[in-house]
Amino acid sequence: MNDERSRIICLMQTINRNMKRCVEKKVAGTGVFRSQHKLLMTLGNHQDCSQTELAEKLEISPAAVAVSLKKMEKSGYISRQCDSRDNRVNQIVITEKGQDMIHRSVEYFQEIDENMLKGFSEQELQELNGLLVRMLQNGEAYYKSLD
Repeated sequence: MNDERSRIICLMQTINRNMKRCVEKKVAGTGVFRSQHKLLMTLGNHQDCSQTELAEKLEISPAAVAVSLKKMEKSGYISRQCDSRDNRVNQIVITEKGQDMIHRSVEYFQEIDENMLKGFSEQELQELNGLLVRMLQNGEAYYKSLD
């Protein structure tokens, strides 16, 4: 039984790596790295986020967010504007170029998802979703128990 569990975890890790490789290949010609696509899409969904909140949502360090934002600002995907309520705070604004990239990213990720799940029936997708949700809940409960 333990071997079966190890194979399942290994398979999930391989699927995750495969998806990352697919994303990297799809975005290779855009000039934006995979992580920056994710950051842009998160910004698009949470436009009032601070850099710290963005780091928390992406589960990366604030320093990594700062570096990515600086590169994206230099490339014209975002701009920073002083917050009218607090001059110490910069608001991150997605430019038109950034909005176009978000739209392309959404299309890329949908295409990858569709191809990864090709050939699954609706019933199989529902069953898989239920199993993965249960696994996620187990993992979260275990993580909390480690305190």
